[in-house]
Amino acid sequence: MQLDQEQTRKLGQKQIVTVLKEELPSSISLFAYNISKTDMSVYSLLCQTEYRGQNKWMTLRIADHPLWLKNAQQVSLDIGSPADLIHLPQEIQKKLHGSEKSESWYQMTQSELAILHMLDECQQKGLVWAVRLPEEIFAAFKKKSLNLQTDFMEAELFLTNRNNVNTLLLPFDAFHFQAQLARLYGRNLLFSQFSRHHLLKLLPTNQWIQPILKEEQVDFDWQRLIMHNYGKDFYQRYQKALLA
Repeated sequence: MQLDQEQTRKLGQKQIVTVLKEELPSSISLFAYNISKTDMSVYSLLCQTEYRGQNKWMTLRIADHPLWLKNAQQVSLDIGSPADLIHLPQEIQKKLHGSEKSESWYQMTQSELAILHMLDECQQKGLVWAVRLPEEIFAAFKKKSLNLQTDFMEAELFLTNRNNVNTLLLPFDAFHFQAQLARLYGRNLLFSQFSRHHLLKLLPTNQWIQPILKEEQVDFDWQRLIMHNYGKDFYQRYQKALLA
């Protein structure tokens, strides 16, 4: 019996995860992963722990189409369409061979961890951050690249209701905070959802954020750090939105 597209996608993604687990060097662990519900994409969070106990992370994307984000901090492996899974083991080995010191690895700073806590608090209140995309990028729906260093940073930033933009659309002028969101989005710690008013909502990737926060247990006042990094006005407007 011929498989339908959804069955083919699920089987392909399952095979990708299986091959990845088999091909990872012993020094690198598959910490978490998430899969697309519309295509063959599998995003994996890889981790290696240094001798001092510090964690280094890498985002590995394996998909059947090119990545639409430019300047994203991740390793992307395009397996073609239709997907070539026969050569996947060799391709994974090529990507990861000698990658231990690659710039694709990153360590989570306290400022980044503070934002992860903040994103978690936002979603508990039904809020998400969003940027308003230019018409040509929004209308292309990922067929036109989004440059995280230019397009994303030039876009208007909002805090909004996850399910109903009309109930809250609070603008923020916060360049440094927006730059951090761009970096986290480029690592797949946020995933995107197109919405009304040309908005790209940035939803927390919970399969990654929750384990990272648990693993990177650091005793610090993240609310105070948010206020210190982005200003008292930023923090007070954020808090007011949470209580609305």
